[in-house]
Amino acid sequence: MKILQEVTDWDVPNHIYFTNDSKDKIYAYVRASGKQVERFKTPMKFKTTGRKFKEVPNIFGYSVDDKPEGRTWTVAGSRGDSYTVSENNGEWNCTCAGWKFRGACKHVTELQAKI
Repeated sequence: MKILQEVTDWDVPNHIYFTNDSKDKIYAYVRASGKQVERFKTPMKFKTTGRKFKEVPNIFGYSVDDKPEGRTWTVAGSRGDSYTVSENNGEWNCTCAGWKFRGACKHVTELQAKI
């Protein structure tokens, strides 16, 4: 889980967001004017495009179980990074940047071919 404070320069207040490691799902947030964590019933899609964030420590003590249901695999990326690929009822997901931006990646494709 990553805790991101928005630092985008615009005319709306910037909040603190609790996201998964790939920053494409949001679990909770803290309003700019508050100190209380506002939780969502289910994770929501989160877009970071055109916005700026800095990672901050978790002073709120909030945690989330970010382990997907179904099957999971840890795969190696071409540059030595490791990613988590998951499948739940035919819905695939990967923690790599390719999946985040395109909704497709070679990690999922290669794993689907093996299974």
